[in-house]
This record gives sequence, structure tokens and C-alpha cells, in this order.
Amino acid sequence: MRHLAAVAAVAVCAAALATTVRADPTPPANPFDGAGVFVDNTGNFPGPWRLAAALEAAHFTWVAIHVHNGLNQIGVDPNWVAVLREHGLEVGAWGTEEQHPLIDAVFADLAIRLNGFDFYIADAEAPYERTRGGGWRSSTFVKEFRRLEPTLPAALTTYGAAPAPWVIPIDYASWRDAGFDLLPQAYYNQFPRILRPDMTVEHSLRAGWPLDRVHPVIGVYRRYPAVNYVPLLEAAGTTGFSVFLADQATAEDYQALMPLTSPSG
Repeated sequence: MRHLAAVAAVAVCAAALATTVRADPTPPANPFDGAGVFVDNTGNFPGPWRLAAALEAAHFTWVAIHVHNGLNQIGVDPNWVAVLREHGLEVGAWGTEEQHPLIDAVFADLAIRLNGFDFYIADAEAPYERTRGGGWRSSTFVKEFRRLEPTLPAALTTYGAAPAPWVIPIDYASWRDAGFDLLPQAYYNQFPRILRPDMTVEHSLRAGWPLDRVHPVIGVYRRYPAVNYVPLLEAAGTTGFSVFLADQATAEDYQALMPLTSPSG
């Protein structure tokens, strides 16, 4: 407990020192209405240039860079942020929320302020389930995050769906009431019986989310072709989507999704 208290104190002080790095901007239009992609490890790329060019050519609008796994912070190369923005992309952060939601929220804010990120995505899964004793973590995280970042666009990503008529036992209301959108993980490539995009959307509606705040995350990994998602996303009836994972997707995958991203599409 002393270790956690010390970590929290250091994180709060660091966040306070970083407050002059980024002034609170006027909230932009919802970034999640566009097409985005998650980057796990920038070390898996030779640099940001090829990815930035491929996303710009395919009319993608945002990139989320991994910044922490619980208490483990991940450094961000400022060159990545600069190059992606030069290609017209909004650049945000995503973090894996684990056992210590108060500290996780502070670490998320610290990464946002140090790098001037445009949005934040919280990946909250098993530790946040009520049935595993984690029901309290959602409200704790969002209260602290919104205290630090009251206007920043933000979203929750988590498991895509439970079989109908069930709902995954996460406190969705805390996130929704704090202005977070929902990015359900529609990993049809890995779980075709339950995580088809339309199924994840139906589950999101059962969990109380309005359709205009639901934006599926499609699984483009294990060499699964992104083109297979085009009719599935068209049938889902949502606005905006994202790709997991840039580390495994290809320029051809982004091009294949252009019927969903092009201005005339």
C-alpha cells in the first residue's frame, strides 16, 4: 500500500507540473465519428511515415497510441505525434486500465498533457467486471479522469458482447454519464459467433448506449483481411469505426475499408 501511495503521489505531482504543457482546447467535433486505428507498440514500425501516408490515403481520421498498461507507463516518441498530425490525423492515447483506477486516470492525464493528445480511450475489461469485484472501478476512474480532463473527447473500449439477452457486468452508466463514447470490440476474425459488428451494436444498445455513441472496433490481426468487415459494418448502422491493430494491419487493409471512409462512400 505504501508503494501505491508513493506512485500516486508522484503521478499527481507530475501531472501538476505538466499542466502548462497543454492548455485546455475548445472541444472538437467527436473524433470517434471518423475512422481510426490503434497502435500498440511504435517499436513494431520502422517509423510513422508509412503508416501516416497509408491512413491519409484511405481517409482515416485518427490514431490512438498505447500509453500505459496499468501502472506501467509507455513513453511516446514526439516524432510520431508530429508526423501523424502532418498527415491530417488526430492523435490520441489509449491505456489498459487495471487494478488501480485512480492512479490509471492520473497516468492517462499525464500522458495527455505531456503529448498534447486530442482524445483518450480507456480499455477496461476483466478488472472492471462487477462479478469479479471490480464494479467500483468504473466510477472511480471516470470521476478522477473528468476532474483532470473535463472536456477532452474520450471513449471506453471493452469486450464486444455477451450472448443475448445478457449484458456484460460492467458499470457502463458511469462511463456514459461522464461523456464517454463506446468502442465495442467487434473481433469477428477471432470470435465469429458472438462478436460480429451488428451483434456488438445490439449488445451496446442493451447496455443502454444510444446508437450515435457506439463505434465498433474491428479485429484486423492474425492476417484477417479487413475487406470482410465492409458489409458487416454497413449492416451495423453505426457511424465511425476503428481498426485493431495497426501493428498487424496493412496498407491494403486500409484501402479495402475505403467504401466506409471516403467522402463519397
